[in-house]
Amino acid sequence: MLGRALPEPDLVTIRDAITEGVIDRLLHEEDPRFRNFQLCNACGSCTPYCPAQINDPETPGDRGYLARKVTAALQAGRRPEIDLSDCVQCYSCETVCPRSVSIGGIINAVYEMEHLQPVFRRMLLDRGGLPPYAFLPLYTGRGQFRKFAAKAIRHPYPVDERAVDEVRRLLLHPLKASVFSPPGHPAPKRPLTRPDRVFHLNSCCAFNYPGADLSQKKILAALGVRYETSRLQTCCGGAPHYMGGAGFADRLLLTARNLSVIRDAFEPDDNVAITGICPTCSDSYASTLELLAGSANRSVVNEALGRIGREVSDPETFSVANVLDLYPLYLDELRQLVETRLSGLRVGMHVSCHYRKMNGTLAIPPGLQNLTAVTGARVVGSVMEHYCCGGVKNLFDRHQKGRPLELSRLNRLVYQDFMHHRLDMMVVDCPGCELVYDHMGVPVLHITELLALAMGADPHETVYIRGHMTSLKPALGRIGLL
Repeated sequence: MLGRALPEPDLVTIRDAITEGVIDRLLHEEDPRFRNFQLCNACGSCTPYCPAQINDPETPGDRGYLARKVTAALQAGRRPEIDLSDCVQCYSCETVCPRSVSIGGIINAVYEMEHLQPVFRRMLLDRGGLPPYAFLPLYTGRGQFRKFAAKAIRHPYPVDERAVDEVRRLLLHPLKASVFSPPGHPAPKRPLTRPDRVFHLNSCCAFNYPGADLSQKKILAALGVRYETSRLQTCCGGAPHYMGGAGFADRLLLTARNLSVIRDAFEPDDNVAITGICPTCSDSYASTLELLAGSANRSVVNEALGRIGREVSDPETFSVANVLDLYPLYLDELRQLVETRLSGLRVGMHVSCHYRKMNGTLAIPPGLQNLTAVTGARVVGSVMEHYCCGGVKNLFDRHQKGRPLELSRLNRLVYQDFMHHRLDMMVVDCPGCELVYDHMGVPVLHITELLALAMGADPHETVYIRGHMTSLKPALGRIGLL
């Protein structure tokens, strides 16, 4: 009977057949995210660094559990027997793996095939990125619609219709990840030098914290660094990719198209430093430039870009200037620009997972600490500096399930650590991390906002503190900034 429900055992059988078919397809197509998975020897290096603790509750302390569950299943042609939705896509596992096995990338590929979020892909096709309304549930679920509306009116982040049309034409003819070859041994990174001109990226997540974007522009102007922007620039695809809404090839094509847009803003022979307030954007551009260094990959990308009259022919002339790498080059100038030392603030630091992924190390980078110290704020060290904040993906999952106030294990850990050290606020390098901390009730500022405050920026007009969910007034009022 057509309308009759299938018995539960049949549903399980069908689901298992589908998921094993997914794995077989991914392995057969040689998805780049599966590269080197056979090199995994379950050494256990990654398991302790999994912030979501994807571990076997019956075997505590089993250091090789995470990798073995993932790679052993693949070697047998099966789906990993773990809850993939628990993965927050921080890539800590890949960052610490001595053999460069991308456990996080494997999980991303399988999750993408099984749980593709059509709503995020539709937003890319309709708006060229994550528009403001993508974040609406995060506000209505907390009864903060007025904050959302104020940002949407004042800071809409418009994208040119020509750009949206180009994105649509690209993504309606998707490429398979398997057409790209792994980059092999990456070329040595060119040391970042002090640029006199940069391209400033518009981040989708920056909608939530327009003050971070405005602060970045104030800092660049004060340093005498000219910045270019373009309404033809769209989402890099990073956030939709990690949340299951854009595939590996989608992100690559979106970022490559933006490289063509950025090139148009400069002279053909100019070296171009790309900066912005989002490390997920930085990671997207760094990963794409690494892949485009291979001529075969570049040919595939340019064939697709040719449909919209674009190409990327000179990836070696671009460099990624993340704020944690760029601003430390100007420490002396920043010290001179400080008007108000924030010496009464006790702050904790949180370095984003995707910045660590881009740099291939879990070590605390000196950039964030040095920049925070410039402001006079007192940095309080903590073991939580090495943890993931809990992830934007987890935050969206909670709101979609109608449990916006149900903090994840990671959220609880970082919140308890914040309270234990009696901190005034957290300082982050990522608007996504800022969003997560803000929603768990922790006062938080992006490093650009902290620097701008020390440089005399208006807390309301430039840093736009009223847009935060968790009030910054107690901390800033105590040191006389409000």
